[in-house]
Amino acid sequence: MILLARQQSQMHRILEALIRRLPSTHVDYMNYFDRLMRIQAGFAGEKRVDAEWLEINLPNPHYFLHDLQILNHFGNTHQIDSLLLCPHFILILEIKNITGFLEYDESFTQFTRTTSQGDVDGMIDPFHQVRRHAEWIKRMLKKYKVEIPVHYAVVLATKNAILSESLKGQPIFHASGLRYHIKELFKQHKELMLGADDLLLFATKLLSRHMPIKREITIPVRDIVKGVLCVRCSNGQRMSYHSIKWTCPRCGLVDRDAIFRTLEDYKLLVGDSLTNKSFCDFFAVDSSDLAYRLLQKLPVKAEGIKKHRKYWIKDG
Repeated sequence: MILLARQQSQMHRILEALIRRLPSTHVDYMNYFDRLMRIQAGFAGEKRVDAEWLEINLPNPHYFLHDLQILNHFGNTHQIDSLLLCPHFILILEIKNITGFLEYDESFTQFTRTTSQGDVDGMIDPFHQVRRHAEWIKRMLKKYKVEIPVHYAVVLATKNAILSESLKGQPIFHASGLRYHIKELFKQHKELMLGADDLLLFATKLLSRHMPIKREITIPVRDIVKGVLCVRCSNGQRMSYHSIKWTCPRCGLVDRDAIFRTLEDYKLLVGDSLTNKSFCDFFAVDSSDLAYRLLQKLPVKAEGIKKHRKYWIKDG
């Protein structure tokens, strides 16, 4: 059972909205674009690993917490890509979307990859990352007086990663090897360590501590393309509003949902509150009366009266 499903991060959605609206000639466009590509590749890799679980037989009950984000008592964060809790053991996965020839020097905790161009890149040690998560989980188990084995592994989401001999014996494998790793763990742990109620209780305690991490990003709001944009046309083509519908003057698309996507873009790029004036500016609406009528149809909550009125965008 999935208690915490994997979803796009807030940063992922912010960058998608920004790339939709930032002119490709902008000085920082490629920086934002490259960042988005890395995030999208990582998310796609995590989804590929998630798909592997569909063909793995697991005992019931079992619980998944994907992309669990927690603040520990030191004020530092734990971002666990996947956490499996079953009656026999707990497994923590660190998912990596790395390409190239991978090498590891355990004595220096040094993880490197050699690219197809021959460049050698130093990378964060994934074993340190996942061991750190495991140590925190063990402290939580001790706190709640729960005894169950804790295992961890690094999973490579792309076939374009080549493991060197230096990684032999380390808990690292390609996504296709996940099912075999799970079989070995069940051979190792045949005894039930936790009852159904205790397992669910511990899983829900972890879930209750989940707090999505907010990462800062400078958004060039003044430079983005304003208006309700056509999803079919590129280059920030604005739609026009007439006869109670949004129509693209270039391709003729009629899109009743376009204004809701624009509201989501506003929330991601500007904030969760707006006024009639800020609505006119971002949605490229010339008339304050039309802006007022459109706001009545959107999922917003109004506070105040007349020129002091503010609208708060509702969640979901």
